[in-house]
Amino acid sequence: MSDAPALRPFVIEALTDLGAAVSEDDSLVWVQAPELVQRDLEVPGRFALAFDAERNREFEAELVAPGSYFLERLVSVVARRGRWNVSECTATGTDWISEALHESGLGPETAVSSHVDGIEDGLLLLFAFRVTLVSDEKRERFHLVAVSPVDGSTWPVDPDRPDRGLVPHPSPGIRPDLEAAYRLATESLRTTTGVEVERFRTRSLGLLEEEVRRIFGYFDRTIEGLRESDPGGSQDLLRAVMAERDRRLTEAVERFDPKASASLCSIRAILVPTARLAIGFPDGTRIESRLDAWSGRLRGLACRICGGTAGPWRPSARDGLRCATCASTPAESARPRGRPRSDTPRRGTRAGEASTRSPRGSRARSRGASSGRRRP
Repeated sequence: MSDAPALRPFVIEALTDLGAAVSEDDSLVWVQAPELVQRDLEVPGRFALAFDAERNREFEAELVAPGSYFLERLVSVVARRGRWNVSECTATGTDWISEALHESGLGPETAVSSHVDGIEDGLLLLFAFRVTLVSDEKRERFHLVAVSPVDGSTWPVDPDRPDRGLVPHPSPGIRPDLEAAYRLATESLRTTTGVEVERFRTRSLGLLEEEVRRIFGYFDRTIEGLRESDPGGSQDLLRAVMAERDRRLTEAVERFDPKASASLCSIRAILVPTARLAIGFPDGTRIESRLDAWSGRLRGLACRICGGTAGPWRPSARDGLRCATCASTPAESARPRGRPRSDTPRRGTRAGEASTRSPRGSRARSRGASSGRRRP
């Protein structure tokens, strides 16, 4: 699978942020670079980028691919300009482990046992995205997504949390697999913003439908009035009115057509103590999990009902591990207390006879049926 879909928006956004003018066509990206960018990236004033190895020979284009010289230079320049930085979580001791377990709903009071198999230096990548929704109005929000390169897990992060407990780290030379982590972050972003985007789209299309209906209503009345007032009138006037109607419809589609986009703003590497835990649950299951001191998120757990991985958790010897949302949901899917009584006669019952007894204990006979005979 090609990495071009993941790399292309990152590279374009980074070059634009550096002050370069970027234009795209089907196969290449053309860049007009200022002098500072030319010197830092070792490129001429105008050059082309190819994200496909088969096209990089066209116009002597620079190949952009994992491990390519141009991409390595670009990441280095971006890091120096602050779009990439490294921080370290300052947590010490082991108290943060028990605190995180308690906040996750897995403290000792829940009959959950945990054993620390080891604490190691872990790495998280924090991606900051700007999500823009445009229709008749424009909405922008910032979203943070944390990625664990070790196990590939991702989760959204509260924008108020990133700097809590972090200090700058003097080692900007850390270079994890950014391309793979970027793909994971964008997929997580797509999932977490899906509902918001769909609501925006539904609203915009509803407004578009109302506007189209209003335009058609107005111009239909106008055309009808012209034809009634002057049946033999000029066809040029009618054509002009219909042309104006079509122009208004085109403007309405352009105005209310919903568009969603996301751009990468920054990447932060977080060095954080990470504990490897063996957690035993009341139902007898035992799960290996990872817990980092910065986010306090237990990785490796999943709700038995919805499959979610966010927590907090509600363990149970009878129902297994559930998230708090599923545990608090009314037991609509619980095992029924008894089978509802059926109106269908049991097998072996004679035609026309019900399977219930009358209050006096004798078997009730349905109306219109005699023993062995049917009414015509």
